[in-house]
Amino acid sequence: SVVVENYLQAIYKLMERGERVFPTRLAEVMDVSGATVVATLKRLNKQGMIDVGNDKEVLFTERGKHLGEAVVRRHRLAERMLTELLAVEWYRAHAEAHRLEHAISPFVESHLAKALGYPKTNPFGLPIPGYSDDLNPPPMKPLIKTLEGESTVVERVPEDDTQLLEFFDNAGLRPGAELTVKELAP
Repeated sequence: SVVVENYLQAIYKLMERGERVFPTRLAEVMDVSGATVVATLKRLNKQGMIDVGNDKEVLFTERGKHLGEAVVRRHRLAERMLTELLAVEWYRAHAEAHRLEHAISPFVESHLAKALGYPKTNPFGLPIPGYSDDLNPPPMKPLIKTLEGESTVVERVPEDDTQLLEFFDNAGLRPGAELTVKELAP
């Protein structure tokens, strides 16, 4: 179901960022009540997709991890399709891909990946599971930790803040962009 896929995707993305996943954090990310998260996690546990540790940490089973990766892969491929094939504005691609990810079948996914040339990242620089397994990205540091006068290359940008993406788009700050910090501002 769409709800299950959204939870698996949220868990996957939190783990991808190196966060330990707890019901309270998941409630924040999903913007739902703690009771809703606990009920859904019980369902995911019964379906063999997650385990919950003694300290309430949410962990994937192999099945859950596989399904979580599939949802994220379809989402990130949809973002590429929207930006590269359909010329959708960069800052709108994430929200539109969220609508499409649930409708992409494995059959269509394979054809989409082929049409896009099996991209390793989405337009925002995040790895696409299954196509980026051989990527060894350099250590990254947040732009805020870059010093005045220092040069750097943008590796990735947050995909879920439409206003920030629109600002980045207007400023030409996309993955691969080289820049030199001229001034630090709040």
